[in-house]
Amino acid sequence: MNTVVFFKDSKKLASALDHFDLSSIRHHSVPVKLHMGEIKNKYFPRPEFVKEVISYLIEHDVNPFLTDTTVAYNALRKSVKGYKKVAQLHGFSKKKTGCDVIIDDHGVTVEVEGHEYEVADHLYSSSAIVAISHVKGHIATGFGGAIKNFGMGGVTKETKQRMHHGARPVYHKESCTYCGVCAEVCPFHAISVSENEWQKSERKCFGCGVCVTNCKQGGLEFIDADFRYALACACKACVQEKYVLYINDVNRIARSCDCDPFAGPLLCPDIGYVIGTDPVAVDAASLNLIDKQKKDVFLQEHHVDPWKQIDVAEEIGLGSKTYSLKVIL
Repeated sequence: MNTVVFFKDSKKLASALDHFDLSSIRHHSVPVKLHMGEIKNKYFPRPEFVKEVISYLIEHDVNPFLTDTTVAYNALRKSVKGYKKVAQLHGFSKKKTGCDVIIDDHGVTVEVEGHEYEVADHLYSSSAIVAISHVKGHIATGFGGAIKNFGMGGVTKETKQRMHHGARPVYHKESCTYCGVCAEVCPFHAISVSENEWQKSERKCFGCGVCVTNCKQGGLEFIDADFRYALACACKACVQEKYVLYINDVNRIARSCDCDPFAGPLLCPDIGYVIGTDPVAVDAASLNLIDKQKKDVFLQEHHVDPWKQIDVAEEIGLGSKTYSLKVIL
C-alpha cells in the first residue's frame, strides 16, 4: 500500500521528505514541475516553500531546476520569454530559489490509451521528477492537484488545445428535453436553451465538458473524450516509468486554478502538505483531507465530481487511490 505523508507546518518539510529514498536520483539533473502562476493570481505555490524543497534536494546531491510549459491561451505565458518574465515577477528565479528556471514550448509524442500527447522535452528526457502541485478548484475537473499539474502543465500547447477541443459537446436534438441544465452549469455562458431550441457559441465554448457531464438525457456527448479522462492519460504520458516525488500544497484552496487571474475566493481553510510517490494516492489524500473540512465543496462549486479524474487515473493504471497516511506532528 502506498504511504502518503501529511504535515501541517512547512517547517516539517525536511522531516517529511526524509521518508523518501532519493539515492537513485543523486547527481541527476531533476526537473521540479510546478505552476508559477498567472498574472494577478495570488494563490500559486509560494516561492519560499519551493526554495525549501530546492535546498533539500541540493543538500541530498540532487541537481534540480524549475520547469513548466507555455500555455495555449493569449497571455504572457504563451511564449517562453513571456513566461520567464512572469516567473521572475512571482519570485521564481535562480537568485531567489537557488536553481535555474526552464520553460518548455516543444515536446515528444507519447501514446497512452490510443491517444497521443506531446510531453514537454525536459520531462520526457528525465528519469526522475519532483512535482510541487497547488491544490485548488477547477471549472473542468472539479479540482486540480498532482494529476492536473502534469496532465495539463506537462504537455505542449498544441496538446492542451486538442484535449479541450475533444471535450467540446456534440448535440443530439432527438434526445434533448430542453431542460436547460447545460446552460445553467456552463461557466462560460456559451449555451442558451429555450422551449424548443438549443444553441452554442463556438467562440465562447472553452471545451471544459461540464455541460456534457451534467446532461442526464443523452442530448450531449464529447467530441472525443471526457476532459478528466484525457487529463489522466496525459499525466500518465508524462510520468510513466519514471521516479516521481509528488508534493501537494493543500493551502490557499481557491475556487479556480492558478491560470485564473481572478481565482478567488478561498473555499476551504488551509490544511497542509501531502507527499508521496503515487499521484493518484496523493490527490486522493488531498481530496479526503479537504472533504473532512468542507464536504463536496468542489462538486457544489463547479458541478463536476472531482473524484472522477482520480477514478479514471486509477483505471488506466496511473496509480492507486488506496493509501496509508503517515502524519508528522
